[in-house]
Amino acid sequence: MPPNTRNPGLALAFSSAFAYTCFDTAVKAFLHEITVWGMLFIRGLIGIAIVMLLARVFRRRLWGGNRAALAAVGLCGFLSSVCNATSVASIPLYQALVLIYLYPVFTLLLAAPFNNETVARRDLILVGLALLGCVILVWPNEAIGLTIGWGHLIGVSGALLYSLGQVLIRRLGDGNSGLEPTFFYSLYAVVLSLPLAYIFSGGMGISTAGGFRTALALAALGVASQGLGYAALRWLPGFKVGLIGTLELPAGTVISWLLFNDPMSPRALFGGLIIVIVAFQLRKSALTASRPKSGDVDKIIS
Repeated sequence: MPPNTRNPGLALAFSSAFAYTCFDTAVKAFLHEITVWGMLFIRGLIGIAIVMLLARVFRRRLWGGNRAALAAVGLCGFLSSVCNATSVASIPLYQALVLIYLYPVFTLLLAAPFNNETVARRDLILVGLALLGCVILVWPNEAIGLTIGWGHLIGVSGALLYSLGQVLIRRLGDGNSGLEPTFFYSLYAVVLSLPLAYIFSGGMGISTAGGFRTALALAALGVASQGLGYAALRWLPGFKVGLIGTLELPAGTVISWLLFNDPMSPRALFGGLIIVIVAFQLRKSALTASRPKSGDVDKIIS
């Protein structure tokens, strides 16, 4: 970057965090009007259009250099989005957001068998703390109505799938950028959403003008969040972008309490705080030890 050139990374990172907060809040508020499949279908269409335009401008081949890994990353990203949106819609917002941030724990555990990466004893201790925080977060407390349900399990599944995509993306060569996995993600969203919608939900939920507007708004927010996060990574180290991105957690907690009257207790908040601190430490360790070949593409697929 030339000297005296203004770095827009901070503005982009904060904008991405704000967009993700708006996206998850909108999913919580409006997903009952459509199905998650309808939202992802529209998001896939928008994603393909934007990525193809950018690929044409920058003269990139969207099929990439390692199609098997790209296809796996795209599928993990799509399924993770399904789980995350379903979790946000079905359990307290702050709990869903915290469970999503379990992904650094799973990334660490999967890196050893998939990429032959060693795991330090300190990191294993952090993994144990994160799992303890998860138990504290979702432990049943009938006094405030918190119980472990399928929404929690789906949220953890979303984090696991997202982390698997992050592990697989390390296999990509230097010739791949964020455009390629995003393209495959969008393809899955378009191709799979339609049949899955009729299998599991009886339809897309976008047959009316109101449903289409809701799907379009949610999809646009999702694409904007994704794009702003990737743009920020071109200017700032991944850890800084991730640190700013986690502003979504305190913002989501406040929104969860004010807008949705979600039940919460000091114990649940303490469990969530443990998970967030561990996530910071694990991501910092991973970025210090080794950087993915294709650059830090964290939060590209979410």
